[in-house]
Amino acid sequence: MRRLLIPLLLLTAPVAAEAAPLPATCPADAEQTLYDMETAIRQGTQKDLAPIVELAEWAIETCPDRPDAQAIASTLVSAVMATATTPEELERYITLALTAIQQNDYAWNTKQKPSVLKQADGSEQNYFGYNAATTSLLKYTLPQIVRLGQAGHLHPVISGPPYQGCPYPDHADFRLQEEANFWDRTVKGHYEHPGFGWAETRLNSLYAACPAHRLRLDYYLARLYGQEVEDLTKWSHQYDENAYMAVDRWYWHNPVKGNVSESDMKEAKAELDAIARPLAEKARPHIEVLRHTPRDQIGVYDVGLERIADWDKAVKRLDAPDE
Repeated sequence: MRRLLIPLLLLTAPVAAEAAPLPATCPADAEQTLYDMETAIRQGTQKDLAPIVELAEWAIETCPDRPDAQAIASTLVSAVMATATTPEELERYITLALTAIQQNDYAWNTKQKPSVLKQADGSEQNYFGYNAATTSLLKYTLPQIVRLGQAGHLHPVISGPPYQGCPYPDHADFRLQEEANFWDRTVKGHYEHPGFGWAETRLNSLYAACPAHRLRLDYYLARLYGQEVEDLTKWSHQYDENAYMAVDRWYWHNPVKGNVSESDMKEAKAELDAIARPLAEKARPHIEVLRHTPRDQIGVYDVGLERIADWDKAVKRLDAPDE
């Protein structure tokens, strides 16, 4: 499957250029026009940023029901994201890309044949737009949302306002799964990092806006919270004999806290339990839904399904009295 990577370093400062006005309605050759721009960027012959953004924005507004046009538009916007000089400009590019990706998703159907587009050498090839738009989401748009947040500017998708509708159509959930996995890779083991809150906000916003995907989001939210609770509450008791230091004693070990002495264990455990309890309360309702749902209905086809029982045990450990 083709994955398009745009060499961003080929883009330089804007140069004035004359261009014919874009049509008011979506023409039959819109995909080819957009793809020609993509080819010019890849070859380094298109160095003026303004026409790239203008063409992408035109396609997003004019061809919303043409999935391949939306895919190429998302690629064009992805190519200019790294050139943004202000948080507001980057936010605008991210919003354009998310709109194009969403419209690609809503317009896509499995019975549709791929567009056949002319290449730079004159040959014709099938264009796999769904793959290209997915690459735009995972390789460029979501990482730039994180980058923007790290600069102190939250994009609306992670700042909390409710969504007007679900960004993922009822009939397709592959990108939802891939986005959830992106957040998992980004924040797993980092409950104290601001990114954990952004992932939490995003997944909860999707949960509220996407009833058709709610069961799958129960899993992603249970994972977000449950695996942190599991790490915080997983203690082991081990004996350590150090002949060189003439020290031998039992140690309690937690993968987050590390080794603590027998006498300090209760204090260390209370500290980590206090961090874990709010996460456990958030995980609990999602775990309960999953526990009472047949596995084949959850729709998550990976070994992570085995972890639901582990998260449930971790949450329930906090209910047990300290020994």
